[in-house]
Amino acid sequence: MIKKRIIPCLDIADGKVVKGINFQNIKTIADPVEMATFYSKTGADELVFYDITASYEERGTFVDMVKAVAQSVFIPLTVGGGVRSVADFDLLLKSGADKISINSSAIKNPDLIQEASQRFGSQCVVLSMDVKRVNGVYKVFAKGGREETDLEAVAWAQQGVSLGAGELVINSIDTDGVKGGFDIDLLNAISEVVSVPIIASGGAGSMSDFKKLFETTTIDAGLAASIFHTQQVMIQDLKLYLAKNKIPVRFGFIGDQLIPAVVQSAKSKKVLMLAYMNETALQKSMTIGETVFYSRSRQCLWHKGETSGNTQKIVDIQFDCDQDTLLVKVEEAGPACHTGSETCFDRYEDYKNYEDYEDYKDYEADSPLLKRLYDIVMDRKLNPTEGSYTNYLFEKGVDKILKKVGEETAEVIIGAKNTNEELIYETADLFYHVMVLLVNQGVTYESIAEELKKREK
Repeated sequence: MIKKRIIPCLDIADGKVVKGINFQNIKTIADPVEMATFYSKTGADELVFYDITASYEERGTFVDMVKAVAQSVFIPLTVGGGVRSVADFDLLLKSGADKISINSSAIKNPDLIQEASQRFGSQCVVLSMDVKRVNGVYKVFAKGGREETDLEAVAWAQQGVSLGAGELVINSIDTDGVKGGFDIDLLNAISEVVSVPIIASGGAGSMSDFKKLFETTTIDAGLAASIFHTQQVMIQDLKLYLAKNKIPVRFGFIGDQLIPAVVQSAKSKKVLMLAYMNETALQKSMTIGETVFYSRSRQCLWHKGETSGNTQKIVDIQFDCDQDTLLVKVEEAGPACHTGSETCFDRYEDYKNYEDYEDYKDYEADSPLLKRLYDIVMDRKLNPTEGSYTNYLFEKGVDKILKKVGEETAEVIIGAKNTNEELIYETADLFYHVMVLLVNQGVTYESIAEELKKREK
């Protein structure tokens, strides 16, 4: 399934990012290069960069600004405003833009769509449409929404695609900046008659507006400005929200980037463990509703509790303020730590009861030998080593392990009939294989110790 795109829009006037309501009452927001860099690092799939007064004032796009933005981001960049010729396309593409958006110039000269698509490919040509209802008819407006044309929006969209436009941006003037939701009726009317990707623009006020957009239309991407610029909605948080609602999205990780995932019990609020996720792990976690991490030692994904049964059902996932760490709240089915402890941080509870670290090391040295053996076997299960006999047993499964336990039990009996030296050797083998069995079956060392303690007289 094709993943939906989330796209911030940077409207530019006088070299600054600006925003208004219904294309009016324009206010300055921020520096475009700084904002573009921020979005590139925090999950935006693409950027749309408009010089909103270029056509109206009949002046060219700020090429130097385009170059600066293109150098600061690592995601596709669409540039529009003041593009009047194939030469303008060429200049902007060479300046770092990936796609060129045309609006007023295409209305004035529709042949520009065809000329540009034939020279640079339709994938580089984006037809942007500013649309408003006029007496019940969707009319196309030019020059930044200031000038009504005779064009009807649906027919113009069809014509633009037939001339070679590879993508449409549908800007609803009626909903722009109002934050009441996208213009679903307009978007459906156009998407029913064209086959190219469509970006919806105008009206986003909450995460639920994007959810409604993608659930009630076939639109490929949602574009917004205000709610992203003010950080009312963070893009990665929006993507998590959409993924929870079964809407496919990309999380914007760079390559095989790993980010820390802090796992917290939703019930007790205890921090259970720290692991790492890449984009694939996060996608799979959202799909199955349980934690899936990336093992740095094994270089592969691992589904927490897949073999032990100690799974973690996801209650909520949040990015931190820098969008580079995850907080995963879970309902845990069993201990989080491979030692059998509820949390991987229980050892701190032990340590803080001692005067200093040297005393704590003495405590560790006095840990039961069988407990340390159990921990070693558990570590081998979590971090397989090539050629390991222990991993060989885990791979063969419980039947093979049970067979070995049975064989070693018989060897202990035989050893007892022979010499104490042989008895010691075979007993050590039996203890080892029993530990492998316990780890394989998800039985903790502590549960055995507790059972023995109950029997203590």
